[in-house]
Amino acid sequence: MERSASSISLAGRARTSKSRTAIHIGWAAVFCLAAGPAPSQPYKSVDGLPFYHVQPLYSARADVNRFLEQATFGPSEALIAHVQAVGLDGYLQEQFAAPASTYPSLPEQPASASAGCPTGAPPACLRDKYTMFPLQVQFFKNALSGEDQLRQRVALALHEILVVSGVKVRQPSEVSPYLNMLQQDAFANYRQILYDLTLNSAMGHYLDMVNNDAPVPNSPISPNENYAREVLQLFSIGVNQLQPDGTVVLDGSGNPIPTYVQDTIEDFAHVFTGWTYAPLGGAPLVKHDPPNFLAPMVLYRNSAGKDTNHDKGVKLLLTYPGSVNSTLPANQDGNTDLAEALDNIFHHPNVGTFIGKQLIQHLVTSNPSPAYVSRVTAAFDNNGAGVRGDMKAVVRAILMDPEARGSVKTDPGYGHLREPVLFITDVLRAFNATTDGELAGQANAMGQDLFNSPSVFSYYPHQYLVPGTTIQGPEYGIQSSSTAEARLNFVNALTSAGVKTNDGGTTIDLTPLQQFAASPSLLVGELNALLLHGAMSPQMEADVTSAVSAVPSTNAPLRVQTAVYLVAGSSQYQVER
Repeated sequence: MERSASSISLAGRARTSKSRTAIHIGWAAVFCLAAGPAPSQPYKSVDGLPFYHVQPLYSARADVNRFLEQATFGPSEALIAHVQAVGLDGYLQEQFAAPASTYPSLPEQPASASAGCPTGAPPACLRDKYTMFPLQVQFFKNALSGEDQLRQRVALALHEILVVSGVKVRQPSEVSPYLNMLQQDAFANYRQILYDLTLNSAMGHYLDMVNNDAPVPNSPISPNENYAREVLQLFSIGVNQLQPDGTVVLDGSGNPIPTYVQDTIEDFAHVFTGWTYAPLGGAPLVKHDPPNFLAPMVLYRNSAGKDTNHDKGVKLLLTYPGSVNSTLPANQDGNTDLAEALDNIFHHPNVGTFIGKQLIQHLVTSNPSPAYVSRVTAAFDNNGAGVRGDMKAVVRAILMDPEARGSVKTDPGYGHLREPVLFITDVLRAFNATTDGELAGQANAMGQDLFNSPSVFSYYPHQYLVPGTTIQGPEYGIQSSSTAEARLNFVNALTSAGVKTNDGGTTIDLTPLQQFAASPSLLVGELNALLLHGAMSPQMEADVTSAVSAVPSTNAPLRVQTAVYLVAGSSQYQVER
């Protein structure tokens, strides 16, 4: 995605904390995309200080930096050095083997709020126990310090595709098992993900599969269609038939060919009948068990062991070349119906393309070429050992693809706007942040209310086009003048006294950069290497260097703060390429 060449308003260069928000880099480019060319000449060491812009190490480091932007919650100097030592593939192997970070098990809110937060409890009791707040705090702590960076990045992408939202599933105790499931399954097989997602109690509540009754003759009872519709439309195949490269298959009249019709949804809805919450505390299983979000849903069976609330009729599912289980016969057990229906979905030729392209968009670029999508589809269809749906193979294919790798990208449609949570973590990890994890308010101000997606269509619209262009930029769907200002205010706070909260807050460590403050060009070069993998445009480099030079050389901390604010707040940083 193209980042415009920077222009800097230098009014108030001395930059008090109030005046810093008046300084901006390429404000128009926060809403459009532009590229900065790579430096035409190698950079030289200055005054014997360590400097990263020396060929050929420069190119290798730049690609490692880009790789870590895609595979983690942000590169740091230490992590860049580690990956340079072990190699990209070595790092992938480490990450595939790293234990999963987890979310805490939390208590359900009592029927009486005062029982959970009695008189005299801290003012933040309800927030800390019975909202998404503790999960949001844990997310940022995991993202900033967890060793399983790649697993967490993939789990976040899956959460944004396979949505459960706190807007409806309101208790953190109910959402935590869903998040842990995504963490555990991030490198599993996609067939396993579909199964675990389908029986997850939070998903059952969110899309109404739990306590979904079989139809009763001569009554108005009919199965709920919500989960049946979304598992097809959003979680697996999409609404139109696709070529392996992601392009839509058209009929003889030039119209898209749908993957399913309303009757298909209705028959899948019949498949998803008869499931209820797992019994609590050894209680007997009943047709509609009370809520239990700590275990997967179970198929209701009566005292004779019969699944009497599961529809027993014939069910017509998806039909496609080489269809698997396109017709479910009458009188099958509910477990068998579910397994065969999920196999029917999983083997549809759209799945690898539909899910693979979205994973590319979340990890690398919003506008992958058809060839890139096709290569990832092939990895989904066959991991090289005849296995379909291997997520490790898919993730490896995405990150190691030639379109993902390289020191710099010149295609003006390449890249993506860093979504708010990634913008926050990328900045913090670059500068060795100390935090209490209370950063969800910052992300919310930037347009992303973590774990409270406004709908099943996620935080921003998948098909969103960047205004005034024909290229996709999903994250721009939540970008506005106010959210853009919130990004600058966040960087402004960090480079001043930090983000303050009642529990402490978040600060970054800029002291290592002070050794470069005597030479503004060297200081800007260091930030170019760390934050922009050397892709800063010459115009932006010159403008930022000029702004830093205007700060008295006797005030090294302010020079560093100025440089970090301008670079981290720039459109060329916010649009990751």
